[in-house]
Amino acid sequence: MQNNNVKVIDIYNYIDSIAPFSTAMDFDNVGLLVGDPNKTVNKILVTLDITDGAVDKAKKYGAELIVSHHPVIFNPIKNVLSDSVVYSLCNKGISAICAHTNLDAASGGVNDILCEIIGLKNVEIWPPENIGRIGYTDYDLHSFADIIVKNLDTSSVNLVDCGKRVKKVAVMSGSGGGDIDYAVAVGADTLLTGEMKHSQYISAKNKGINVIAAGHFDTEYIVVSPLSKKIATQFPSVDVSVYKEPSYKVIINNLKQ
Repeated sequence: MQNNNVKVIDIYNYIDSIAPFSTAMDFDNVGLLVGDPNKTVNKILVTLDITDGAVDKAKKYGAELIVSHHPVIFNPIKNVLSDSVVYSLCNKGISAICAHTNLDAASGGVNDILCEIIGLKNVEIWPPENIGRIGYTDYDLHSFADIIVKNLDTSSVNLVDCGKRVKKVAVMSGSGGGDIDYAVAVGADTLLTGEMKHSQYISAKNKGINVIAAGHFDTEYIVVSPLSKKIATQFPSVDVSVYKEPSYKVIINNLKQ
């Protein structure tokens, strides 16, 4: 193995340069959440979530660091017991850097990638929801939904059909149900997001805006591979691998049975 002087803090600083942690929303918890900033990094695992499976994979792979989109510590914790992921990370000596809403908002981040995958044009930042995007196309709703299913490689999407042609799309990966009013305010005819509450579907229908909910996982996992490639390019002496949690689809399929 070649000599490697890359530290956890170097990875942190690089991610901060492409998706500044200071741009995360107030409720969020991002940055180096577990570990030693001065630890040498030879291998990195990039994933959407830091699960038990991700930690086990990182240990087998020999990774000193996991980079994830969703924070491994989101709500305050009062203990760290042996059955927790945080304990497993500490016990195995694996650091964790989490880039959440800052990566959603970043140029070339989650929402830009989502817009590109589904073919939106003239994409712009969605004010005041600066983590979201506005993009343009021209399809009937069901044809556009078919494109999303195909390009995200998902099994289905949930729709609210208000009879409007899809031309101006407000895009918010993950959970964007709380952004319906903002989408209406900017004149979007369609909101594309990952998931919504039942009451939010009703609200969208009442306010006359189409909705395509394509799955929280499927609208965000798309960032994992591009992020891993950026890190690998920046740090050629470090091995970078990706992890996709296999249990997500199992859970979803079970719920549909």
